[in-house]
Amino acid sequence: MVITITTGAGHGKTPLSAFDAALKLAGVHNYNLIYISSIIPKGAVLKVKKYAPKRSEYGNRLYVVKAEIRSREVGKFIGAALGWYQIDDGRGIFVEHEEIGITEESVKTNLIKVVNESLTDLCRTRNFPLNKNRFKVKMNLIKVDYSAASALVLAIYKSGGWINIR
Repeated sequence: MVITITTGAGHGKTPLSAFDAALKLAGVHNYNLIYISSIIPKGAVLKVKKYAPKRSEYGNRLYVVKAEIRSREVGKFIGAALGWYQIDDGRGIFVEHEEIGITEESVKTNLIKVVNESLTDLCRTRNFPLNKNRFKVKMNLIKVDYSAASALVLAIYKSGGWINIR
């Protein structure tokens, strides 16, 4: 299984339209997002790249792990981060965090700190061998300037249609 890590950030007149702009930049604005928890299955391969939507999948379900933030606080920086850790057979975990702050650097620093703390705790809970050199993180930041803003990072598992859904 290939899991795609994609990002988006955007502005809009409202936090919702900013979120939609971020979804568009991530390549997923025409899907129905279904949020799942943070377990990476055995054999998974993670690829960081913009998601390439298929026209034929308009309105499909899209299973994702999501880190996302929206704000109207002009002058602030907002950020979303998705961290992950995998053991040798591909099994692993994601952690999702969001942050708002005065400076871009403070948001980045805080996101890295909480991602590392969460990954450490979740690895210990699962008795995964802890190697912090294997911690991975993808983050996305944006400044809230003239309008509402949103930043997101998604781990996309798969798309599915609606036929035979019970």
